[in-house]
Amino acid sequence: MGGGGAGRDHPRVLFVTSHAFNHLTGGGVTFSNLFQGWPRDRLATIHNDVVPTADDVCNRYYVLGRRELDLAPPLDRLRDLARGGRSDASSGAGGLPQGNPQTAARQSGLMKQIALGLLGSAPPQRARLSAELAAWIDAYRPNILFTVLGSNAMMDLIEQIRLGFRLPMVVHMMDDWPSARPEPGAFGFSEWLKKRRRVVRHLKAATACLGISDAMCAAYEKRYGRPFLSVQNAVDIPRWQTKARRNAAIGKPPYKLLYVGSVYAFAQLQSLVDLARAVGKLNDSGLRVEFEISSPAFLVAPYRQDLEVHESVKISEPMEQDDVFYDRIARADALVLPVNFDQRSVTFIRYSMPTKVPAYLSSGTPILVYGPRGVAQVDYAADSGWGLVVSERNDGNLAEALRTILTDMPLRENLQSHAQTVARNRHDAETVRGLFQNALIDAAGRAMPQPAAPSLLTERK
Repeated sequence: MGGGGAGRDHPRVLFVTSHAFNHLTGGGVTFSNLFQGWPRDRLATIHNDVVPTADDVCNRYYVLGRRELDLAPPLDRLRDLARGGRSDASSGAGGLPQGNPQTAARQSGLMKQIALGLLGSAPPQRARLSAELAAWIDAYRPNILFTVLGSNAMMDLIEQIRLGFRLPMVVHMMDDWPSARPEPGAFGFSEWLKKRRRVVRHLKAATACLGISDAMCAAYEKRYGRPFLSVQNAVDIPRWQTKARRNAAIGKPPYKLLYVGSVYAFAQLQSLVDLARAVGKLNDSGLRVEFEISSPAFLVAPYRQDLEVHESVKISEPMEQDDVFYDRIARADALVLPVNFDQRSVTFIRYSMPTKVPAYLSSGTPILVYGPRGVAQVDYAADSGWGLVVSERNDGNLAEALRTILTDMPLRENLQSHAQTVARNRHDAETVRGLFQNALIDAAGRAMPQPAAPSLLTERK
């Protein structure tokens, strides 16, 4: 099992999350790697992830629905209006406006605008430990709760589960979303205050806290007054070294530039657009380069027009099979790691460490990092020497850096050497997975509780 808890009893983990096990998203891949080798009969997941789950690491799932997480009346009614749908009532006061179709359409549009203005993007939700969910948990009989927290409603549900079943809890923070600004709408500020209070309460109650980067752990120890253990995604170095580049030699034109990962407006979209434009300029100047963006279609779809600014930019579906993924990143001539420069993005992503970083490092393919200093992944590349960093937003400098990383052999060899050394020393799954799994075993071992009886759960509700 890669060193994780070897020779020790594995507690029955209850994972409550909005990002479940899969081989597509960053969170799904990270959890799949960290929990690999954990006995499947001792792992169960409660989630509301829209991405289909994978069964190779965990095969026991409970999908949350409106019984557990929903808007309370009358906000649920406003939500239905904002979405342009009808309520459960088919006519009269319970439905959309009746009478003249044009008048009804105008009234409906007005109600949708009012509803959107009131609800915003962070409407209050209610959470409830339903009888169905309580019975499902009771049948599983967990020893410890593991979570990445989430929305206010998700945090409320996590608290109900933790208290109802008297479980020790381990929290793994993946991004600095607690620092995000209030969302627009009538409830944005109040929900923001609730979120901050809930985060503090959950971290105080946790038996152990994990962070996704060294920078996050250092900052959170000061912010929340307790230690955080740095745990991020890891790769099986011995397994994949056979696919890694043997040397830094460049291929024949057109050179292959590759980005693999999510596309979010608040994280890397604008810097990806900058890269696409720079690649277009390089082609127009005579240096033939193809830029492939490998990302889930549902994430890229809203931004295709912004990204496909030149015929040399191609968008493709992500590679879910590990052997295909590692083969693709090793065959590229250069990999890119973009981060937006705007303050909103920096606030959200400053302590994040993308899932792809360990794989990028172990591939042997030279890496260009485009983003501001003060962001963990950018500082990591600059300080450890594993990436060519462009830390100012300048079209000319970016295009020149792309040209350099594709043509400067001594630089490519230096980047390759540093990256593979860092991968071996910091990101090998044997070590990282063991660190993570032992943290769960230790936390559960401090207090192995017996789940509360169903009757107690019923009385509490």
